[in-house]
Amino acid sequence: MGVNDLWQILEPVKQHVHLHSLSGKTIAVDLSLWVCEAQTVKKMIGTVMKPHLRNLFFRISYLMLMDVKLVFVMEGEPPHLKADVISKRNQIRYGPSGKTRSQKTGRSHFKTVLKE
Repeated sequence: MGVNDLWQILEPVKQHVHLHSLSGKTIAVDLSLWVCEAQTVKKMIGTVMKPHLRNLFFRISYLMLMDVKLVFVMEGEPPHLKADVISKRNQIRYGPSGKTRSQKTGRSHFKTVLKE
């Protein structure tokens, strides 16, 4: 969701907990984080067709076996002010596309993956 310095802000109140202590609780999961994380695992590139779905399946299965209820949070449309940042990220990830910022912000691939 792109909150600058979020972890620094939360540092004074963070708590490390074991996953087993979440049993019987409901937790919120930033779905885009799980999906993006799975797409960057180099060992799965070329060997797993859809690493995001594989990781989601195993994470959800494990947490459900521990009686953890999940609420998935997905961000909405990015604000227009973020278009330059998104464009730069996409150029780094996918190379220059030749499209201008106004033509496309490059989120269509990400949206497709999230819909899966």
